Amino acid sequence: MAGGEKKQSLSPKEIIHHKFGVKASYRIEQVHVSSRSSCLYRCHLQLPEFSVVSNVFKRKKDAELSAAELALEKLGIHPQDDDDITVEQAWDDMVERIKYIFSDEFLSSGHHPLGSHLRATLLRDGERHGSVPLSIIAAFDAKINSGCKVINPSVDQDPILAMSYVMKAAAKLTDYIVVSPHVASLRRKNPYPPAIVEALDTHGESIKVEAVYIQCATSGEEVVDPITLDISSGRYYLDIIAEKLGLKDGSQLIISRTFDKTAAGYECRVYSAIPKLNPSDKSSKAYGKRPVDEEEQSSHFKNPWNAKASSACGQDIHGDAIVAALGYSWRSHHLVEHDDVTLKSFYRICCGMSPNGIYKFSRQALIAATLPFSFTSKSNWRGPLPREMLSIFCRQQQLAEPVFTISTSPVKPLSETLRSFKKLKDSESNDSNNQCVNEYAGSDDSFNHYNSKDEEELPVLESGYRCGVKILSKSLQDLVLDCSPRNFYEKESHAIQNAALKALTWFGSLFDDLDADPEQPRCYTKGELNWMFTRNVMIKGKFPSSKRYEEPAYDESKTMDMDRKPKRVQTIPNGSLVSISYSVSVEVEADFWGRTCKCLRELIESNEEIEFEVGVGSMNPHLESVVTQMSVGQYACFITNMPAEGLVLADANDTARTRSLLSKLAAGLEYNVHLLGVKGPTEKRVESVFFKPPLSKQRVEYAVKLIKESSAASTLVDFGCGSGSLLESLLEVPTSLQTIVGVDISEKALARAAKMVDSKLNKGACNLKTIRLYDGSILEFDSRLHGIDIATCLEVIEHMEEDEAFQFGKTVLTLFRPKLLIVSTPNYEYNKILHKSSLYHSKDKSMSQRSKFRNHEHKFEWTRAQFNHWASKLAKSHNYSVEFSGVGGSGKVDPGFASQIAVFKRKSFTEVKKVSTQPYKVIWEWTRAQGDKKN
Repeated sequence: MAGGEKKQSLSPKEIIHHKFGVKASYRIEQVHVSSRSSCLYRCHLQLPEFSVVSNVFKRKKDAELSAAELALEKLGIHPQDDDDITVEQAWDDMVERIKYIFSDEFLSSGHHPLGSHLRATLLRDGERHGSVPLSIIAAFDAKINSGCKVINPSVDQDPILAMSYVMKAAAKLTDYIVVSPHVASLRRKNPYPPAIVEALDTHGESIKVEAVYIQCATSGEEVVDPITLDISSGRYYLDIIAEKLGLKDGSQLIISRTFDKTAAGYECRVYSAIPKLNPSDKSSKAYGKRPVDEEEQSSHFKNPWNAKASSACGQDIHGDAIVAALGYSWRSHHLVEHDDVTLKSFYRICCGMSPNGIYKFSRQALIAATLPFSFTSKSNWRGPLPREMLSIFCRQQQLAEPVFTISTSPVKPLSETLRSFKKLKDSESNDSNNQCVNEYAGSDDSFNHYNSKDEEELPVLESGYRCGVKILSKSLQDLVLDCSPRNFYEKESHAIQNAALKALTWFGSLFDDLDADPEQPRCYTKGELNWMFTRNVMIKGKFPSSKRYEEPAYDESKTMDMDRKPKRVQTIPNGSLVSISYSVSVEVEADFWGRTCKCLRELIESNEEIEFEVGVGSMNPHLESVVTQMSVGQYACFITNMPAEGLVLADANDTARTRSLLSKLAAGLEYNVHLLGVKGPTEKRVESVFFKPPLSKQRVEYAVKLIKESSAASTLVDFGCGSGSLLESLLEVPTSLQTIVGVDISEKALARAAKMVDSKLNKGACNLKTIRLYDGSILEFDSRLHGIDIATCLEVIEHMEEDEAFQFGKTVLTLFRPKLLIVSTPNYEYNKILHKSSLYHSKDKSMSQRSKFRNHEHKFEWTRAQFNHWASKLAKSHNYSVEFSGVGGSGKVDPGFASQIAVFKRKSFTEVKKVSTQPYKVIWEWTRAQGDKKN
């Protein structure tokens, strides 16, 4: 087993291949997360019995490996790995590996970057000739590193500990290796054969590499400056870095693990001096112990702790440090692969290490965007989902993959008084801001959400999903975070995403020194948003973005008169999707340069169009505070205090100029914002806040109850069936129905309905004989459906024009002639509760009135009187009776039910001349007699 080349156990992918062969199919999916680097990858592994999906990774092969490991875990197969190696075996393997590294074969093979380091040390003169720094062996040889982890898993966080193990293993090779503890290096005892040394390629090229020097301060913040590394031909690059740090040579360096890559894909590492112990503490325990405060830190090490460098690489760094991206290549004996690490790239790396930064990069808005504190729906979320971000963060920080635990349990419901008229009046009298009700009552009190003392108490879920998440350290499997939110969610996926978001928020609090604006509280109330708006805000109908509007001057004698200052009135409700364009610039006050000079301004960030959800904290509160009281088409200009310098430099186009401006008397950040468009919160979102179960489910349950009571009915047609929510419920309950039909004009909705019905039929038996889905307009008559028993039309007519709603009623009752017709539509009067706003005149068709509808696709919404008039007139004209009811709220008090329902019953059947016409197109059909399905 020369060189520790011992036979390895099968990898997870090899086990999958041996077990399933070509039946195992790997599919790679690209996941675009950040603008600063290439895309990430997720792997879908399909096996004969099941499939698994990996988390996202930087490399395709890591995604495939993760998918294979998940599949083996599901199969109950546990492949052997390094955990099966004993500590004694690990020591023996390390000894053999070190001996192989210093062998003639390894030096001449040229297949390992470590060999290039060996060759570079042989070009040194004097006592340093052939001496290889311990840090190089510990950092660049994977087999040595794996052995160290078996001995002590904490070496992943402590490179000094790994170096000590390498030295201890080398000490067993006294006849072969010379250990130099005082210079932290190893060299071969006997010289290499002259023929091998002479054959070494000593040619190289001189290069200049941009890097970052982090000067550690005994008090205060570290100073970060750019430096240039002049890598001369024939010199060992580690010696050059060591000289920049004031050290004798590269053997005195400690090298961090790779913590990120540059845009070109080169590995970034931190180089610093091996920390020296204080004379009072020479115990080995002092090494590898992370100081938790300055007092503990100073008790162990002479050099102070370098917070910035430590935060970047995730390992303890003491004293000054250099961040660089260079090293020897696998492809060449002498080539130093390199890429520049500029101030901008360094700060971008630092910013990207935090949860907030991961989200900022994904939105390409480092200044404007912030990590949301609530997940409401996948359709409204922008950027990578919280679960994906948490996995990315855990891998960056060398943590194990998060473990989610789902539970369900009933919750005692709150009272229904929210729906009463008295509650409505009380809320109207207390609310002066006309703001939509807080839709995020499901958020934990311990986490950030918009909070208002005058907001109404909302009902909670009677049952649902709750998710907890645990995160362990990767090496020691120590518990790092156990997050168990109290709240329940209607969907399991929402519970998982919100649990991940809570964990991200907690981790994000550890990084607020870089990526948070000190003037931007993460927990902000409505009052704080009002305060943010009143600070230096100017709103105009329109103005060119290049022109600056100064804040109006106020009479100093009336500076305390708040009525003269702009008041924030939120006109865009929470849950809305807002589209804006904006620019952010650093501004230096003109007074600094003299009265004859103009203000200096440097553009930092701009976005031609970005969309965000209001009320979840996805934009910084200064920006959201202003935008939510603007109207579409308006422009706003305002100034905020400066955020952390590192965040600005990470975003700046011209880092040097921006840094120069920041060193002057910076007035702050100037925002120019244009509101492009607003989409109000979806009808389902608004209703789900108030009604548990949701209003849509209550409508379906009401219809199913009437259908079950109609024991003689055998045929049913759902006009405007959509994705088939009513059809799905009818497949789950016993009824007298033999045939059900869905009609809709949307092929996409019908496709979803077909998929749902097909899934239901595959899971179990049903009493139905025929199921059909038709593509067609419900305003047209199809003779195949004449004389049906029951017709339903739930929340459909409001998507038509009003005259078309009258036409639909006439067509159904005149030509289709069902025995029972159930029609539901929103009650416009109830919107004052849902939107907490006064009603517009019902004849007003302006966009401002449309914005008060529950859905922006609604062409109209009727009051109770209007709906009563429509239904009563139709019933009287076509020999039907009609009864009114509803769901959501109460019909006994104003404003009535949230969803109003009319139930038409045919008094008698009069045969009319049947016209044969079949405009509907069959999209999908299932017949029990044939047992087949047609697409």
